[in-house]
Amino acid sequence: MPHDHAHDHDHHRHHGPIEGRHSHRYNRIARLLGPLQYRRIAADIAAAAPQHAAVLDIGTGPGILLRILAKRRPDLRLTGVDLAQDMIDHATRNLAHLTPAPDLRAADVAALPFDDGAFDLVVSTYSSHHWSDPAAGAAEIARVLHPEGRFLNYDFPRAPFESFSALSEVRRSPFRSPWLFLMKTVRFEAAKR
Repeated sequence: MPHDHAHDHDHHRHHGPIEGRHSHRYNRIARLLGPLQYRRIAADIAAAAPQHAAVLDIGTGPGILLRILAKRRPDLRLTGVDLAQDMIDHATRNLAHLTPAPDLRAADVAALPFDDGAFDLVVSTYSSHHWSDPAAGAAEIARVLHPEGRFLNYDFPRAPFESFSALSEVRRSPFRSPWLFLMKTVRFEAAKR
């Protein structure tokens, strides 16, 4: 009997890609309010990333996290993917000043356009609760991670953390947000099996 993924994820709202005028609004809000939150996340990622690591940001949106991370850790090789081409276009403009420029691509987490073992660290922020097939995304993350690689996921408590069985959970803990009363965040860390 075919497996009904939609039924499994009824409790996770899938909104699809952010496109058109919504992407412009999202870009403005992210550029204005995002840095406060993303500075904390970038500091955590910077502390976890090995020297000269290849880092993939899934659901990069307009690239705010990558911009802050590049400033904090210029040794990192940064890549970002987002389901929406509009978001990749915003990220390309927002990150145009970086040298080298991050590799930015429109892609679904369930079908990443990268070689096996291409990344030392994969990160995602407030994205996994939108994924239509989190288990397929986890399998792809496991595939593109280097054998000693790690996955860091910062998301709401309702995110589908139980779907990441393709990886070995290392730690799950609350992550302090500057908007704690609005955005309870979980930091989920996993390693390649």
